[in-house]
Amino acid sequence: MSLKLKSEKRRSPFILRLILFAVFVVVAAHLVSMQFEIAKKKSELNEINSNLEAVMVSNEQLKRYYAEENRKEYIEQIARDQLDYSYSDETVYYFIPK
Repeated sequence: MSLKLKSEKRRSPFILRLILFAVFVVVAAHLVSMQFEIAKKKSELNEINSNLEAVMVSNEQLKRYYAEENRKEYIEQIARDQLDYSYSDETVYYFIPK
């Protein structure tokens, strides 16, 4: 009887250590996974912030063009840039990169 108790006492610390080690490994793996996810989310945040900045600049430009005094300039710029219009006495040169 005393031999059985000794072997059970020896096994319980070993099993306890094994369980603690397994928990430690799982927690460590989860922490590493979370660090990768945090880095990914930070890069996404930086990309979104840069896109936001570009949209804000575009928005400010549209606000300036929407003002009455710049309305003719805005229409002219849209006609030139997006519709490829030009004045009849104007020569337009296009540079094609090699």
